Amino acid sequence: MMNLIRADLRRVLRRPTLYIFVALMMIFSILGGLSLDSMEQMNTEKMTTAYYVAIMASVPILITLYGDDFRSGSMITVIGRGISRRNLLISKLITGSILLFGFYAFAFLDFYILHTFLANSHYSPKQTALTVLMVFLGWVRNVALFAFASILMYAFWNVSAGIVSILGLIAFLRIILNAVDKTGNIYAITTDGLIDKGYAAVMAGQFPYQFIIVIIYIVLFIIIGNLFFKRKELDL
Repeated sequence: MMNLIRADLRRVLRRPTLYIFVALMMIFSILGGLSLDSMEQMNTEKMTTAYYVAIMASVPILITLYGDDFRSGSMITVIGRGISRRNLLISKLITGSILLFGFYAFAFLDFYILHTFLANSHYSPKQTALTVLMVFLGWVRNVALFAFASILMYAFWNVSAGIVSILGLIAFLRIILNAVDKTGNIYAITTDGLIDKGYAAVMAGQFPYQFIIVIIYIVLFIIIGNLFFKRKELDL
């Protein structure tokens, strides 16, 4: 599995598409707005993480990590050489998670430069720590989206299904569902809702048990994706 991860990382990191989207993400972060008020700046950075960073990270990684393999059939070749479908699925998710982590690390660097040198928002040590947590949770949220998207990608054997599902969920969970779910009960049981509640619990000094449920969700998504992958008829 480690060889698969290393090979995918070497292949994807050679693609200029990835770096173009990193640059675009950092530009959009700057255009997101600057505020001298630290709380307003944190809210801006939180929204940027939830939308701009998630989109700018997800699209190029899915295209470069999965797209070529689906088109060329290299996944089928790997399976034909004795690699189990489960290990292949997990290795792709691990590789995707590593690449996502890189995007979110750049996002935090961008935010730090923005609120420290450009906006001069005077973050306290606690606010800086909360910003680190916010960006980290954005990464976890995106990993969960990738795990869910893998279900549809392996079911339809098409990376477009994954891209559409992730973009749809980014819009649906945070915009549409939040708008129509007046009680908040439905949103509260989604990965987004659980991460939001966990972040609020940390800010209130409480134990964020919601994060454990998010991990369970991710494991379930992987199991379901593996079931679809195993049932997919492939020409080996």
